[in-house]
Amino acid sequence: MILQDLLQQSGVVNEIPPEFSQIIVSGLSSDSRYAQKGDLFFAKQGAISHGLDYLEALKEADICAVIYEDPKNKIDAPADIPALKVENIDQLMRKLTFAFYSDLQSRIELIGVTGTEGKTSVTQFITKAFSALNIDCGLVGTNGIGFMGNLKENTHTTPDLMALYQSLAEIDSAEDVRVLMSGMLPIALEVTSHALDQKRVEGLKFKTTVFTNLNRDHLDYHGTIEAYGAAKARLFMEYVQESSVINIDDPFGETLNQRLQEEKPSVIRFPYGSKNSDEVNYLQIQDLQLHEQGLRFTLQYHGKQYPIESHLYGAFNAYNLVAAIGVLLAFDLPIERIIDVVPAITNVKGRMEMVHLKNGAVAVVDYAHKPNALKQALISLREHLDEGRLVSVFGCGGNRDTGKRPLMAAISEEFADQVIVTSDNPRLEDPLLIIKDIEAGFTNRDSKAIVIEADRAKAIALAISRSQKGDIILIAGKGHEDYQILGDKEIYFSDFAEVQKNNEEL
Repeated sequence: MILQDLLQQSGVVNEIPPEFSQIIVSGLSSDSRYAQKGDLFFAKQGAISHGLDYLEALKEADICAVIYEDPKNKIDAPADIPALKVENIDQLMRKLTFAFYSDLQSRIELIGVTGTEGKTSVTQFITKAFSALNIDCGLVGTNGIGFMGNLKENTHTTPDLMALYQSLAEIDSAEDVRVLMSGMLPIALEVTSHALDQKRVEGLKFKTTVFTNLNRDHLDYHGTIEAYGAAKARLFMEYVQESSVINIDDPFGETLNQRLQEEKPSVIRFPYGSKNSDEVNYLQIQDLQLHEQGLRFTLQYHGKQYPIESHLYGAFNAYNLVAAIGVLLAFDLPIERIIDVVPAITNVKGRMEMVHLKNGAVAVVDYAHKPNALKQALISLREHLDEGRLVSVFGCGGNRDTGKRPLMAAISEEFADQVIVTSDNPRLEDPLLIIKDIEAGFTNRDSKAIVIEADRAKAIALAISRSQKGDIILIAGKGHEDYQILGDKEIYFSDFAEVQKNNEEL
């Protein structure tokens, strides 16, 4: 695309340098580390540095031009790269992103998934189900960007607006993909409350959207649970969508379902949960049973009952499964075909990821780092327990919501037989002070069932060395992460790898 034409489409820039009529833009970027040949680069003022500080790297990348805002400190304007200084760079970036990727959504079908818990599991369940149906489904979320089995690292669950559009375009450009009968490529996108508040998904249209649940989270950012819920609701109330899949067992989901019925009656809804309902498209979970090998339940849809068997752990995974089923129904796939591929929906990395230990115990690595997620994980694992103890190994992240620390202690004390408090990602806080905040939530701190071990590797080793046949050990908080943040540095650390190492030593 010609740079001059691109700027004219934005309607923001009044004076366009004549030489821009000869410049072809092949991509957009605002991070010098990822700039590529032919990119139009946006140089912004950051907290410490300005984009123009990285001109040498940009020259090596062979970008086509730079659009920049006034730096705080004096920096010479680019002399050997076509450049344009603007005052409204954020507005221009949005406008040019929409213009550059204007035809993208004619080839993709977006699935937006939001909620406090379940986003990663639901999006990956969707991609696995599509794959079993011989359809490729792209993915943008916590565990990466791309296709299952070939995900590249993602710095934010929902990237910023320009990076998100670029990621969607990269997925769309993949070769030899199996698309829908319509020729469209489905892409499942985790949509966070931060992304909705910051309009990172602005301009996108969705085939279907999913709401999983709403619980305490990100109050350090949103301030109140009401503001947090309002941010989540924007996906359903402010964006174009053909259908929505909503968990109405969740109180906020029930309210959202009613609002959609009143304010957006043209949106097809697939409410799901365990409640009885007269909804035509209602997906009802009946007779849910948790056992040592996984879970089973009956799914009622349009008056018919379908038996479901899965090796997944946790009652909440029954809800996540049904959310994925609702999405496939929104793509007009027959319920019988969908039910047939449920066995192909397996564990997600770092989400109720099981390791069967040599001594007959089971270690479960899970991302639960919020009070309700920890509670639901422990309650569900208790249901899977036949004989033995339930052990909770957890910590809390530094420089984040401090109010959840004592809550997670109280939850572990109530729902586990033994608790080992350790470090998570301390960041810039003292790990021992974080643990002190956690300890305030225990009613009986002197109980022998409560152990403090600040070193996470030692805490995991301790839990496994003390385990016996029939025990279940929940190692909560980090899930898929393969790092630990100490101070301002990341070091390699994997809960799953630690479990495997200690299992070998049993």
